Amino acid sequence: MFKLYSIGPQLAYFLIAEITLTSGEYSSAYMATGANITTAPTTTHNPNTTTHNTSTTTLTPKTTVTTAIPSPTPPTNMAVGHYNFSLDGKLCVMIELAIGIRVNTSKVNDTFIVQPNKTTVSGECGDKASTIVIGFKEGQFTLKFRNNETIKKVYVEYVDYDLNYAFKTGELNEYSGKNESLELFSVDLGHSYSCKTETLYMGGGVSLDLTHNRFQAFDFKNNEFGPPELCKADIPDYRVAITVGIILVLLIIIVVIAYLINRKRRTDGYQSL
Repeated sequence: MFKLYSIGPQLAYFLIAEITLTSGEYSSAYMATGANITTAPTTTHNPNTTTHNTSTTTLTPKTTVTTAIPSPTPPTNMAVGHYNFSLDGKLCVMIELAIGIRVNTSKVNDTFIVQPNKTTVSGECGDKASTIVIGFKEGQFTLKFRNNETIKKVYVEYVDYDLNYAFKTGELNEYSGKNESLELFSVDLGHSYSCKTETLYMGGGVSLDLTHNRFQAFDFKNNEFGPPELCKADIPDYRVAITVGIILVLLIIIVVIAYLINRKRRTDGYQSL
């Protein structure tokens, strides 16, 4: 018959540990006699739910801006334009002319012709000075008139121009200049300046070809041109005609004298009977 003995809790613990070791497993819980066993709390990780918002991006195709290659306009003939500028119903400047901007350089030898039907007119008006500006897509042309009461003359104080133009395809160039000649296109007050053709040198190999010119500023009568004063080139030169006439008269006189002398000699040759 077996007897049952009562054992304490510590002895029971050692017996359990010994049995466990003999089974070939190692327990880290057994480190020393009387060691306390601490059970780590069980932590439950809840997976984070991440919501990704999907953005829809619409790509707009790029618009390519194409710059037109500058090229010369088709050749054209000189055209006479009629331009005037008024302020508050008062006529200040009135001109008629054809404008050609001639460029003669090492790279360009050509003429830009202003087309009257593609121009605009602006300006300034005063008692002593008035200005007219003829604008076009490629630039502008300006005349400033001066009323000089001291010498009682009206004249153009200056002429200037601006041109942005390609005489050759793909070669856009800027030209500008001013001519401030003394008393240009001078006339009496109330008269108009008239010239068939005139050329103004503007510097940098550029000249203005002005044809069929008629200018006037200040003192208009019935909004019409006053009596014309011709430019020097248009004033008839009678000196050649006068010289030729004098020569012809002298020749006639010489012929008559020679005839009379010859006749007298013939008369003296006869003897009375």
